[in-house]
Amino acid sequence: MIQTSTINPNYNHKTRQMKKIKISSIAGIILFGLIITFPDYCFSQNPDKSEIIDRVKELENAYNAGDAKAYAAVYAVNGSHTYANGITHRGRKEIEEGLLESFSDPMKNTQMKITPEVITFAADNIAVEEASFVLTGLKMPDGTDVPAVKGTCLAVYQKEDKEWFAVAVQRMVPLAP
Repeated sequence: MIQTSTINPNYNHKTRQMKKIKISSIAGIILFGLIITFPDYCFSQNPDKSEIIDRVKELENAYNAGDAKAYAAVYAVNGSHTYANGITHRGRKEIEEGLLESFSDPMKNTQMKITPEVITFAADNIAVEEASFVLTGLKMPDGTDVPAVKGTCLAVYQKEDKEWFAVAVQRMVPLAP
């Protein structure tokens, strides 16, 4: 014999409503927990290109002032810089020391103008900058002026603690045709 029970339609409707409320409450608690745990991720905004442009300007100003320490401070602690002549310095300290050495003789009193051409973001905290640069004030060993050197630059920046740092910068001067 099959036993049937009386179904209370109001009971089923109330049960379904309660289940929906429970599921909504649990989802709300999980969402709140995610927001509390990962606020930067949940509220990340599109990175602002002007922040990269400002860092490039800091590099340019430090270079033009002959301030190797300020120049190196824009780099990540383990960042690298490859000059157009192929010399690479790794780490802030080496970048600073290399630039100090350059400022003492071959690059003494030179000025650099950096123009960001394209800035793209691989992630909220990773930026790639393509730029052109013009270096003036170079002298031959006999004191003769060298024409302005024009080149390109590729730089990768990483945002740490709300500040962008150059992770890798490579400069290149194309060969004359």
